[in-house]
Amino acid sequence: MFAASIRPDPLATIERMRVLASIDFDNPVLREALDRIAARSAERAGLPIGLVTLVFNTAQMTAGSAGISGTWITVAEGTPVEWSFCANAVVTGEPYVISDTADSEQAGNPLVTQDGIGSYAGVPVILAGQVVGAHCVIGTSAHQFTAEQLDELWVGAQQAAILLKEFSDLPSADASVVATG
Repeated sequence: MFAASIRPDPLATIERMRVLASIDFDNPVLREALDRIAARSAERAGLPIGLVTLVFNTAQMTAGSAGISGTWITVAEGTPVEWSFCANAVVTGEPYVISDTADSEQAGNPLVTQDGIGSYAGVPVILAGQVVGAHCVIGTSAHQFTAEQLDELWVGAQQAAILLKEFSDLPSADASVVATG
């Protein structure tokens, strides 16, 4: 009876956790390749920050990054999931775009008020049928995202998913990679 009153956490499903646990996310070769994807997307968007994240039920891990070296997020290798913009793309399986964080539901987020995020666009990274994270670009001021910039994020998300598959111990039949835009 008690279990029926607990609302399931979409970030904590067994299937998602199994796929996330299969990834060798500490592998330096994987991290360097994800850094390159993040840097390329940020550069092509003309924005200072690019990330590839893995979103767990309690934390967001920065698996690949550009433009955040020397910050507390780099030292911590992520953020609390409650602050995660990427978690929105993970939960919905859809792009999450905020052109102006000051005029959004994220306005009170410490990443906005303390760290200066001004705009965000992220798309899901899907591995073995599970949304495991997001690929995003971040601006320090308001920014209108174009269809071309979102297309670039989808390409990067697909490339990130392929890399995550290569650095996982998922059986071949379970490691299907999907990213659509």
